[in-house]
Amino acid sequence: MPSSFATLRATKAAGYFDSLCRHFARKVAVEREGNRARVQFPMGGCLMSLDGQQLQFRCDAEDELALNAMQTVISQHALRFGEWRNADVCWTAT
Repeated sequence: MPSSFATLRATKAAGYFDSLCRHFARKVAVEREGNRARVQFPMGGCLMSLDGQQLQFRCDAEDELALNAMQTVISQHALRFGEWRNADVCWTAT
């Protein structure tokens, strides 16, 4: 099962975390407990966490194609909500 990890730093990370949780919950199942949220996308799961001024994403999927699709969805939404408008999200295989 392929997996990946990404981190984004932001001065308003807590607000972005809240916004992402609420937004994803409109479309897919989100289980949130404090500074951690499990998002269940059709292509796999993502554990989002907030650590100070960092948003962390750990994704697991059945195959590379599904993992890439989930990374794209998360990256596009995170960049849209955050202060990273012209940034790239760097995913690391785990």
